[in-house]
Amino acid sequence: MSCGGGGAVADRSEGTRYRGPVATHRGASWRPPIGWGWLVALMAADTVAAVGLFGDIARHVDRTELLTGADFLSGWHLVLYGGVTGVGLVLGLLALRHGPRAPLRLLPSATYGVGILCVGGLADALWHEAFGVEAAFEALVSPPHLLILLGLVLLMVAPVGALAAGPGRALDGVQSVVLALSVTSLLLVVSLFTGYLTPLIGGSELQAGTYLEPLLGTSAEDYDVSRGLAVALWFSALVSVTVAVVRARTDPALGTWTIAFGFLGLAPLVANGDAATPLTVALLVYGLASDLVGLRGRPHPLLTGLATAALWVTLFAAVARRGDLAWGRELWTGVVTTGFLVGAAAGQAVRWMGSEPREATPA
Repeated sequence: MSCGGGGAVADRSEGTRYRGPVATHRGASWRPPIGWGWLVALMAADTVAAVGLFGDIARHVDRTELLTGADFLSGWHLVLYGGVTGVGLVLGLLALRHGPRAPLRLLPSATYGVGILCVGGLADALWHEAFGVEAAFEALVSPPHLLILLGLVLLMVAPVGALAAGPGRALDGVQSVVLALSVTSLLLVVSLFTGYLTPLIGGSELQAGTYLEPLLGTSAEDYDVSRGLAVALWFSALVSVTVAVVRARTDPALGTWTIAFGFLGLAPLVANGDAATPLTVALLVYGLASDLVGLRGRPHPLLTGLATAALWVTLFAAVARRGDLAWGRELWTGVVTTGFLVGAAAGQAVRWMGSEPREATPA
C-alpha cells in the first residue's frame, strides 16, 4: 500500500497486461505505483531546492562582490541543499516503508539525482577551493555547476516519471497538479542555468532596439559570450535530437553520419573560408563518433552525449591549436559539458518515449 492514497498496485501476469481493480483502457483513470502523498512531499522538497537555486544563481551573477570561497554551506546554498536533503528524507522514508530497493524502483530519477547532487556539491566545493568562486557566465556553465543542474533536473522530472510509469493516460486532479508543478520546476531550473538566452528573465521583447540580453549582458563582451553559449546550446540540441530520432526509427549503414556531417561541414567553409576549418573538422568528428556509438543497435544515452561532447572538444582544441582561443576555463569546458548533457538527454528522451510504460510494484 502506498502512502497518501495511492492504493494497491496491479500485478503483471501471463496473458494479461495488468490485473486488479485499476482500469487500463485508454482514457480511464489509473493509480500510479506510488501514492500522491509521496509525490506531494517530493514536490515540496523540489520547490525548496528550486528556490535555493534561484537565489544562488542571482547571487553569482548579480552580487559577485559578495562571493567568497568560505560560504559554501551558507545562505542560498543552505536552502538549495536543504531541499535536496528533503528529497533524501522522502527517499529514506520510502525505503523504510517499502524496503531498501523501493526508492530506486519507484523514484529512480530522484534517487540518481540525489546521488549526482552529492557528487556535484563535493566537486563544486573542490572547484571553489582550487579556482575560486565563479561569477556571471562562468557560474552558469562551470562543469561542477552543470553537474548540479543534471542532479536537479533528475529531481524535477521524478514526479513525471512516476506518473508515466503505467499504461493509463488520464490523471486525476491531484496527479495533474503534481505533473504541472513538476514541469514548471523543470523549465525554471533549466531556464536559470540558460539565463543567457531565456526570455523568462530579461530579454522578453524580441525586437530591434528594445531587446536586452537575458539575465546577463552589460557589455559588448557579454553579448559575444551570450551569443556563443546560445549557439553552442542550440546546435547541440539540433544535431543530437536529429541523430537520436532518426536512429530510433532506422538502422543506417556504417558511415552514414560521417557522410552527412562531412557534407554539412562544407557549409561553414563556403560561408567563411579557412577561418571555419575548426568547425568543419569538429562536424566530421561528430559524424564519425555518431557512427561508432551506433554500431550495436540503439546507442546508450551516455554515448550520444559523448558524441556531442566530442564535437566541441574538437572545435576548441582546433581553435587553441590555431592560437586564438579567447574563452577561459569555465566557458569552454562548460560548453563541452553542456554538449554532453544535451546529447545524453536527447538520447534518453527518445529511448524513453519509444519504450513500453511499466508499473513498479512496491515490496
